[in-house]
Order: sequence, then C-alpha cells, then structure tokens
Amino acid sequence: MRMKCVYSIRKPLNNSGFSLIEVLITILVVSFGLLGMAALIVSGARSNNIAHYRSIASKQTEDIADRMRANLAGVTAGAYNALTTTIPASSDCLTNTCNAAQVAAYDHAQWNTANFRLLPSGAGTVNGSVAAGFVITLMWIEKEMNGEADPACPGGTPVNTRCFLTRFSP
Repeated sequence: MRMKCVYSIRKPLNNSGFSLIEVLITILVVSFGLLGMAALIVSGARSNNIAHYRSIASKQTEDIADRMRANLAGVTAGAYNALTTTIPASSDCLTNTCNAAQVAAYDHAQWNTANFRLLPSGAGTVNGSVAAGFVITLMWIEKEMNGEADPACPGGTPVNTRCFLTRFSP
C-alpha cells in the first residue's frame, strides 16, 4: 500500500513592516513616559528644596522671637525696634556681662549670621514696637522663582528673593 502525502505550502501574508512600526511606536510611548517621570522627579526635588528653606525660615523667626522674649528689658528699651540686614559688631555676651542693649546687638549679630549661613544669601529684619507688635522678615535667594518678585517682600527687593514674614508680640 502506497500512501500519498500531499504537502500544502501556503504563501505567507505580506506583514513584513508591521512589527517594526509597532516597535517604533512602543519606543516613542515609553520615551514620553520616561521624560514625564524625569520631569516629575525634578519638580519633586525643586519643591523639596523650597520646603526645606521655608522650614529653616520658620525656625529662624522663632529663634529671634525667643531671643526677644528672653531679653524683655531690651525689647522695652527699643533695642529690637529696627534690626537691619547688616550684621552689627557686638561683644560676646556668653563670656562677658552685657546690658540689655548689648544683648540685643549680640542677638542681632548671631541671628543674621545664622540666617546667612543657613539660607542662600539669607538676611533678616525686625521692625516694630512693643505697642504695635513686631514684624520679622526673612529674605533669601530662591532660584526657582524664575526672575519673579515676591509680593510679600518690601519694595526695592531684588527679583528671585523670597520673603517670609511673621508678626510677633512679646
């Protein structure tokens, strides 16, 4: 007995470029996804940096407020009424005996030195009186502002300067 084998050869469909187009589209979609993820990471790092500086500013305003509460004689005498961004010369009140005005100058120098060290170009001012209360203003350079001015800053403040204001009554 003889068996007859019939082989059928079918002609394949013409799909030669379809897989390549799918791969290219997939690469394009994945690339956009990765770019989006990178932008998200950069944005998160920028926001984390801003939050870090604001946290430091909050602690620094608490620092000068605590210094003023500790020296109520200096506050009452007006030694804290107009602290500027310049760092004054002061005697070391930790090792020497100082009066209330000298303690206020020492506090001012220590506070603004710490502001400059902890914040980029950080500087602070205190304005007010016992009767009206005090406004503590901290300023620092923030690159993420993209050349804008902070509306909370006093007039004449350079662009890219962030201001943090706190009202305080001893």
